[in-house]
Amino acid sequence: MGRLISKKTVERKNEFDSRQHKSNLRNICGTFAAEGMTISKYTRRNLDQIASGQTSYQQVLAELRAKYEKRG
Repeated sequence: MGRLISKKTVERKNEFDSRQHKSNLRNICGTFAAEGMTISKYTRRNLDQIASGQTSYQQVLAELRAKYEKRG
């Protein structure tokens, strides 16, 4: 049988994941800023979707490859 996890534990994990995602975004934006760049709204949306589990990074990469192959 699987282990039961309390609602409070899940809420804490989600809160931690949210804080970690925000920290990661700050780091990414800072790295880009050091190079005189910014991230696009599209990139931000992709990062948010990956962090929330709505999509995987593999799916995002596949979509980007398809997008740029069409332009090729």
